[in-house]
Amino acid sequence: MNSSDKDPLKYTDETDKCFGLAGMAISLVVWDASELLSAINLDAPVEEALRLTPDYYLGQSGRSGAKAAWEQDLKRFQLTAAMTMANVCSRRLVRRSEGQLSRRTLEALLTFLNEEGAMLCQLEPDEVQRITSGIHQHCTRIFNHSGVCSIASQLASQLTERRSMQAAEVLDLLAPLNRM
Repeated sequence: MNSSDKDPLKYTDETDKCFGLAGMAISLVVWDASELLSAINLDAPVEEALRLTPDYYLGQSGRSGAKAAWEQDLKRFQLTAAMTMANVCSRRLVRRSEGQLSRRTLEALLTFLNEEGAMLCQLEPDEVQRITSGIHQHCTRIFNHSGVCSIASQLASQLTERRSMQAAEVLDLLAPLNRM
């Protein structure tokens, strides 16, 4: 039994991690949040491999009101869900050519995203399901596109070779996404 059979969200090896990080970077471009990317470091611990700017983590000031703060948290959750889904889609649909995510993988994603949604903005499971369903459909289309597959593979290859890349280097490789 390989590690993806035990936990479908865990990386199976370094190449898997590279494809996951490539997927996350692609999602930042697709969701118009590329300015949040700071760097990617393959040798960093999993939770620190994709570095984002402080703007991603900082909430609204206390003066902006509870509703504005919650809306900011909701946007952060949506982007987190998109990056998470893109990570898995890149690994499964691009690297492994699976065509679609398995039920087991989707259940593991939903469990993780339910926890994140509850923690970040007190979302109920049905609210998380509504948000992530659209993200899943969008990511499936994106990562089944031959051009995106090629770009994800190129970025994963560059990460393997270089080990670390700054945002400008990553975004240069991802520039063709803007023409698709």
